[in-house]
Amino acid sequence: MQSRIMNPEEIRTGLEQLEPNIPWAHYFNFGHGIETVLPQEEKFYKKAVGLGKLGNLLKDVVPLHSRRGSIKNLRLLDLASAEGVHSITMAQAGANVLGIEGRQLYVERAKFAANVLGVENVSFQQGDVRKINPSEVGTFEFVLFSGILHHLGQSDFEGMLKTLASLTEDTLFIYTHVSTPESIERFRLNGPVKTDSGYQGYLFREHKDNASEEEKYRKVRASLDNTFSFWAKEKSLIDALLAVGFKVISKLITPHLFGWDEALYRPLIIARK
Repeated sequence: MQSRIMNPEEIRTGLEQLEPNIPWAHYFNFGHGIETVLPQEEKFYKKAVGLGKLGNLLKDVVPLHSRRGSIKNLRLLDLASAEGVHSITMAQAGANVLGIEGRQLYVERAKFAANVLGVENVSFQQGDVRKINPSEVGTFEFVLFSGILHHLGQSDFEGMLKTLASLTEDTLFIYTHVSTPESIERFRLNGPVKTDSGYQGYLFREHKDNASEEEKYRKVRASLDNTFSFWAKEKSLIDALLAVGFKVISKLITPHLFGWDEALYRPLIIARK
C-alpha cells in the first residue's frame, strides 16, 4: 500500500519533533519550500549537499561493480546510514535497503524522511555498527560503509573489517579518510600508531578528554564514544581488506566527490569477494 502524502503542516510539525536545535547532517528537499538545511546555514549546508552527491554517484557506480549489474532489487546494507539520504536515494533507484545507524535521533529522522518522500523499500534501525552480526541482519549483495571507518577507534579497526567481510556477499564500498602527509598536517593527527596486527595509521581527536555523554551526544558529526579515531594508511587498509577475504580491491578515481588533492586522503574504495 502506498504511503499517504503528508501535507506541509504535517511535515513542519514532524520536523519540530526531531530536535531542530541539532542541525541535520543530510539535505532533503521535502517540497513546499521545506528543506532540512538552508543555504544561509553555510557551515552545514555545503557539507550536507556534498554528502548527498554520494548517492547520485552510487547510482552510476553500483551497476558496474556488482554481479547483479543492476540496482533493481539489489539487497543493500547502509551501515552508519545517518539521516538516510544514501539509503533513500538507492531505494528510489530500486534497491531494497536496510540502514543501520548508531544515533537514535538520526534513525528517527531517516524514517521521517522516507515517509515524507513515500519511499517504502527502505527501513532503518538503531545499532552500533561495531556490533552488527549477520545472524541478526543477514548478508547483503552490496554493503555501503561511508564516512564512518575514520570515526572508529584503533582497537575497532580490525574487528570492523572482519564484520564487513561477514556481511558482504559481493561488493563493499568504503568512503573514508586515510593518513597521508597532508592529512597528518591538516588535521593534526597523532602518531604513528599500529593496530595489534601491525596495520599502520594515525589518531584523530574526536572529543576532548573526559567529555560527558551529553557533550558526545550533541557533537553529532563525531564518534559515538571513542576519544580518538584511527585513520589507517591506505596500504594498511588495503592489506587489511585482503586479509579478511576480499579478493579484488580497487580505488574509484573518477567520478569522485572531491578535488584531486582531497581525494588523495579521502578515497573511495571498492572491495570485491
